Amino acid sequence: MNELFILGELMEEPQTGYDLSNALQVSLGRHRKVSYGVIYPLLERLEQEGLVEITNAGTEGKNKKVVTITEKGKERFFELMQMPVPNGAHNADIYLIKLDVMQHLDLNEQLQLLDQFYQEQKDIIKDTQDALKKLAQEDSKDHWYANKKFELRLQQANITIEWIVKFKQELTKEWC
Repeated sequence: MNELFILGELMEEPQTGYDLSNALQVSLGRHRKVSYGVIYPLLERLEQEGLVEITNAGTEGKNKKVVTITEKGKERFFELMQMPVPNGAHNADIYLIKLDVMQHLDLNEQLQLLDQFYQEQKDIIKDTQDALKKLAQEDSKDHWYANKKFELRLQQANITIEWIVKFKQELTKEWC
């Protein structure tokens, strides 16, 4: 996930590790802490693999390193963008990262990504509706609160679907 984000950000322009860390923090939200202890070792690994180049651009005692994506890094970015989003705790974050950098894909690839995200939301709706049906079988205070949580999840997924449909229409209009 972090590798995809960094390579995607570098597709735009070279950046410092500090800037990349801040951008990831903004992308993931304020409740997800992004550690420099994660970013800088990842940048070193990416450099060792030839995916990025790190140059020193500091002046007079300031150690400022600028990270630039290589051709091999661009190939890896496109490879990561083609990979399906795995099921798991961070798949929502991966979709957000892919949506943030999908402008580097052609229109068909962008639409495919949006279709995958759409299907993910449909699956969330189905799972949530199934859970609500089970809760409805027994009336209890605990189930009432759980029901409210599931109603929120349903609304979030439905709003996301509306957003996807509108975004696809805008994309198609923009590219035509």
